[in-house]
Amino acid sequence: MALDYARRMFERQRVPLPPPGFRVDWDDQPFRHTFYRDAPKVPLPAPFDVPVPGGVLGSVDRARTDDRCDPSLGELATALACYTVTGRRTSPDWNDDSARRLRSDLAVWSRPTASGGGMYPVESYLVAGPGAVLPCGVYHYDTAHHALDRLSTRDRSDALAGASGVRAPLYLVATLRFWKNSFKYNSFSYHVVTQDTGALLGSWRMVLGAFGHTPRPVLWFDEAPVGAAVGVDGRTEAPFAVVPLGERADAASPGASAQPPTAPPRVWERSRRVRSFDMVERVHAATLVGDAPRPSPEAGAEGTADPLPDDVPSVPLPPVPSAADGDGLERALRTRRSGFGVMSARPDLGAGELGRVLSAAERIGHCATDVAPSPRPRPWVRLRVLANSVEGLEQRAYAYDGDSHRLLSGPSVDFADLQRHYALTNYDLRQCAAVVVVCGRLEPLVAAYGARGYRMLSIEVGQAAQSAYLAATEADLAIGAVLGLDNEAIDTMLGVSGSDERSMLFLLLGRRRSPRTGYDHDLYRPRRTPEGDPR
Repeated sequence: MALDYARRMFERQRVPLPPPGFRVDWDDQPFRHTFYRDAPKVPLPAPFDVPVPGGVLGSVDRARTDDRCDPSLGELATALACYTVTGRRTSPDWNDDSARRLRSDLAVWSRPTASGGGMYPVESYLVAGPGAVLPCGVYHYDTAHHALDRLSTRDRSDALAGASGVRAPLYLVATLRFWKNSFKYNSFSYHVVTQDTGALLGSWRMVLGAFGHTPRPVLWFDEAPVGAAVGVDGRTEAPFAVVPLGERADAASPGASAQPPTAPPRVWERSRRVRSFDMVERVHAATLVGDAPRPSPEAGAEGTADPLPDDVPSVPLPPVPSAADGDGLERALRTRRSGFGVMSARPDLGAGELGRVLSAAERIGHCATDVAPSPRPRPWVRLRVLANSVEGLEQRAYAYDGDSHRLLSGPSVDFADLQRHYALTNYDLRQCAAVVVVCGRLEPLVAAYGARGYRMLSIEVGQAAQSAYLAATEADLAIGAVLGLDNEAIDTMLGVSGSDERSMLFLLLGRRRSPRTGYDHDLYRPRRTPEGDPR
């Protein structure tokens, strides 16, 4: 089921997806935020009230250590704020709704984490037990108000411990409300929302890593008790990742039975009609694992990126500078945005700048999960590059070797031909200095983990994308993630057609065009000392 669904996603530009004749009903779209009508609000410290130390690469590296994660309330608030609104922007670009968004009342609300189509379908819940930084209970993160909805005062931490196999005083749970994305992307939505989960997970990893903590997300867990604990039905909204915080032991008594949830507060739904899509429901059902035992850490070894050959011409990249102290990660989170055609291929992108983005996206793939504990010798994703105007590189495809920090040469590429393989009009691909292609070996992972392997690979793809976004923003580069390129055509350009490697996501890189028209209004500004330094 997962392989068939993925194949349909990769072929969608050549073979239309069902339902035939689907049109987006923009007048009946869901709201971008989720509101629990009757839940009391618990205030949180302001986003970034606790300054996030260090740069993007340093945060990724710190997140790879094996320290326990037990964040303070201020640190937790900043991690949650990776999905909240942090400002409003009005600026013309090449996106379809640019002219409409120039109206001040329709300006775009910006968020630190990227999301496919700006739909933001992931919901964040906290399950607090004894010893947590919050009183016992279940909480939902309100992205509109940067506050917690207290849904229950019951201690449901035992259910999370049993479902995840990890005992902790506090759990972060990422769920997906499918309609918040599927109203626009219909059958394609599952491919998008799984990567959205990874993007938020990448933000959590980097922020908590910057504070010196190490979350180890659980991706193989029994959804029924987790869904019951946070009060979701598992069909219209379902849990996708469990992140124990303040981990106390690697093994709790597994298999805790699902308890019937108390009646949660009602969720406000803006749409008059909520639809479901058969392909989405079937592939989601296929990825559920119930109480099946977690595969051994060696199970997914065949799905890691293969070592690259030594006998292929290669180009060494300049060493990535060690992460300096400062506010690079926080600044990137505050100012992250998608390029939407306002990038330029001139002047050439520096090889060191490209290497920095590649290194950040590759390094986060070494971070541990329950199915791939540390140390992870290789990530599940392979980064490849279509170079257009990069200093010292010919116009061709390259494969990135993170171990040696070099690019291995591949087939020549005609960038003038690339645009016809792009389904949208919001980017001129000739103005991209490079396209970073996030690839994965889907078939071996599905062989090892069943359909869950597709879901877990997509999460890792999204995680790499968010890391690349923040690294590019920190370096003052323009970046935009797209899924609208013809996967089969790009696989041919990369030279991977006929292999078990597939292109999963495309990251467009270039220079920022300046000067820019428009305005940015930050909702949260850094606190400063009397001397003017950010604190």
